[in-house]
Parts: sequence; structure tokens; C-alpha cells
Amino acid sequence: MSDNKEIAIYEQIRKDLTVVDGTEYTVPMAAVFGKGTVAKIESFGNKTLAQNTQLVDAAIQNSRELQNIWNHSHSQWDWKHINLSYHSPLKNMRQIAAEISRKKSALNEAKWKQIEQEVKIRKIEEKLETGDLDYWKEVDLKVKLAKLKEGMAEGIVYIEGAMKDILALNDLYEQLKNKASEFSENDFEKEESKNHLKRSVVQCIRDVRQSGSITKGEQEYLEQIGVNPGKMQLLIRQYIAKEVEDSWSTKGLQDFVSEIVDELIDIQQVDIQRMEMMGFSPDSTPDFTYDKKVALLTKQDESDEQSAD
Repeated sequence: MSDNKEIAIYEQIRKDLTVVDGTEYTVPMAAVFGKGTVAKIESFGNKTLAQNTQLVDAAIQNSRELQNIWNHSHSQWDWKHINLSYHSPLKNMRQIAAEISRKKSALNEAKWKQIEQEVKIRKIEEKLETGDLDYWKEVDLKVKLAKLKEGMAEGIVYIEGAMKDILALNDLYEQLKNKASEFSENDFEKEESKNHLKRSVVQCIRDVRQSGSITKGEQEYLEQIGVNPGKMQLLIRQYIAKEVEDSWSTKGLQDFVSEIVDELIDIQQVDIQRMEMMGFSPDSTPDFTYDKKVALLTKQDESDEQSAD
């Protein structure tokens, strides 16, 4: 092997790869682009490529701490105000379940990838420990080892982000028990008429605010629930005419939606009439649902709820 032969990252990896836990290891950009034949290429800012890569390494290191904050899907504020914004607590419960399921799948995938990478790393390390390798075989294995370790280090940031989301969602689940607790799948089925009608009414209100009438899609949604769109449109127009007199909060909206939904489902029973006209039973079949109660309140939860009342 020629003594003056420098091949970018190979020599550094060959000499300096000492980190074994895979949590902090990274190969600097300057170790690749700042050496070898490309190092002296003229780059931007009247600097060489080697000089610019050193600046980039410093910038990446300087801003690395930001990833500890913005490494997950949503802030806790986003979860509460945007993602869990249904007017139905049970629908928000459903959304929490779906989000946790997605995050769990992502973590499971990351878990098995971590295991596979650790196995690959250990296999390479065992080969390197034999000491019976020619120069290029050793270089090849150490490049693969460096890539695996750096990938593991980068992946930890996103794993922690998914963990944050799951913990935040679980906390919101516990908070939401004050609004919806000790329910089964059959209980959820019984609330679906109200759940969907609340969503439809809110969307219809937005339609009327924007264009003065309910759009065709929302009319269909109301009809599927069993509501007369013409009467709903008239009622919403009356509400909107007075809406400007409400406070800046959305409490007036919440009260209006709850009042009209309770009237139509509990008293008028429009959903039951719709099912009977269609030839269906208005009730879900208990045999097809999970009958065990979930979201159970602990004694401490019950005490806190009574104190709040």
C-alpha cells in the first residue's frame, strides 16, 4: 500500500472508530468532503469545499439540541386544539386510540430495525476482532460499521419523538376520562348518532358562514343521519345572525351544537326514524362488540371529579 495514498474517510474510520454504543457516533462531513481529491475544490463564499464542510459540521453540532424539542409529530398544544377537536369526547377518545396505534407501529418498526442493526454491528465487530483481514476488506467493513452506527444515532432522535407523542397522548387520555369514562364499544355505538350529528352541524355552520347555505356534501351527511337539511339551514342562519353577539370564546357554539343535537336525537329521534325507513334496526348488535368497560376511573380520579363539581 502506497504511504501517500489518502482515500477520504477510509483512513479515519480505520483509525478512529472507537464508539461502541451507537448513540453519539457520527462521521463529520469534513472527514469526507474535506479530504482527498475534492478537498481543495473552490466552493461558495471564496472558500474551499474543505473549509465549508468544517463550517457545516459546526452548524449541525450547534443546532443539534433543537432536535430534542422538534423531533415529534405535534406539540401538546396541537394535540389539544387541532388534532383532538371533535365536539364529542368519545370521538376524541377514538382519535387518541388511532394516534397511539400509529405511533406504536412506528416504534415497533424502529425496535426491530434497532435489533437488526445491532446484530449486523456485532457480526462486523467479530470479523474485525479476528485481525486476519487484508487492508481493503478491513476498510470495507469499517465503512459499513460507521454507517450502521451513525444511522442508529440519528434514529434515536425520531424514536424519542414517537415516545413523546405516546406519552402526551396517554396523558390526554387520562384527562379526557373526566368527560368520557367507563364505556364499552356498545356504549360508543349508541353515541354515534350524536357524534356524527355534532360534526355535521359544526361543518354546516361553517358552510353557512362562508356562503349562506349548506353545501351538497353536508346536506347528504345530514340526510344520512336522518336530519332535514332545509330546516337545519334555516336554524343555522338564525343562529349565525345572533352569533356576533356572543363572547369571543366558542362556548356559544358548543352550547348551540349540543342543544340542537340533543333535541334531534333524544327527542325527535331522527336517527331511529331514518334506520326504520331504511329497514335496519336502530340498535347495534351487542354480540359484535367488545363489552368490557374501558377508561375506568380510579378512586383518585373520582375524588378529583367530585372536587371539580
